[in-house]
Amino acid sequence: MNINTTYTPAHLFVRQINSLTPMRGVAAIWVMLFHIDVSLFYRGFGSLLPRDQTGLFSKGYLWVDFFFLLSGFVIAHVYSQQLNSALRKAAIKNYLWARFSRLYPLHIFTLGVLVIFTQLIEHWYPAVVDGSWTTYFAWSALPSNLMLTQAMNQHTYLSWNMVSWSIAAEWWTYVISIPSIIFLIGRTKKFTLVYAMLFFALLVGLVFSLPEKNLDITFNYGFFRCLFEFNIGLALYQLFLRDTIKQFLAQDYVAVTLVLIIAAAFHTHGPDLLVVPFFGLLILALAYNRTKVEALLNKSLFQYLGKISYSIYMTHCLWFMVFWFALPQLKLIGVVEFSTVEKIFYAFAFVGLTLISSHFSYYYIELKCQRKLLALFNR
Repeated sequence: MNINTTYTPAHLFVRQINSLTPMRGVAAIWVMLFHIDVSLFYRGFGSLLPRDQTGLFSKGYLWVDFFFLLSGFVIAHVYSQQLNSALRKAAIKNYLWARFSRLYPLHIFTLGVLVIFTQLIEHWYPAVVDGSWTTYFAWSALPSNLMLTQAMNQHTYLSWNMVSWSIAAEWWTYVISIPSIIFLIGRTKKFTLVYAMLFFALLVGLVFSLPEKNLDITFNYGFFRCLFEFNIGLALYQLFLRDTIKQFLAQDYVAVTLVLIIAAAFHTHGPDLLVVPFFGLLILALAYNRTKVEALLNKSLFQYLGKISYSIYMTHCLWFMVFWFALPQLKLIGVVEFSTVEKIFYAFAFVGLTLISSHFSYYYIELKCQRKLLALFNR
């Protein structure tokens, strides 16, 4: 595929907002902790923290909403000017191919690993196959996983790499939101605020149209959850360009306070929708910050976790499946519940295995495939 040789890829000249990169790692790890808690709780081994006393882990699915908001913000930062340039056609091609190259290889890799996993385990250790096995690994859901449509109410269950519903939702949001990215450029602050409130109202309508009345919306209408929040993220970026309450949000204490408010909302089982505006303010605060909070987030460990965050997010579900089907086998040997020490050990083992596998999947699958696909595009 050829593009105009005068076209310059967006990433070559857009300044990276370093303080936002580590937050992807924080969000991915928190989602992982949520799934660690899920694996323990629904397999009858208790939970990491008492669910009736705190939602710090049981509400961890909300960090996916942070991902969606941040995605809109970052996409607008990287691509909005290019998509609005005279070379728009080339920019759209580059944008879509870059997004596809970023998402699809690791998605296909983890999907392939799970297909092989199911065949080997079913053959060598059929005792682990239960009702959840036939749901997660339903062959009828494989086409939608391949085509990234598994967040569009095609099924009544999560399937295969269960977190990939959000990747599917993001991909189609990227495609559909191109006009929105261009449309918002140069709009007034007032117009942008109204735009953000409109999509938040749509998000509220989505939540209250469903029986659960929360944001844990995945295989059914997860695409709309992503679409609405991505567009709020687009608006956040336009507000960022206009230095909206910058002097206030740039202060270290503001970022710290927002983190504490979000943690308190999780802890107290506050309404899910309440967290979304605070996530948005946190993104703005971190993007503006140039002092101690930025310095902390620029530490190599946080930057590294942000860099491999997509691999953390995608590969932790492979380990979830391993532990999900291994845990019931402990019941057969008389283990009824984990002690606190055993839960901590389990969590550390889960996190450790995920981080190790994420390191290799980032360098040898995610990054290598992305580079090869981008090179193919520019050939």
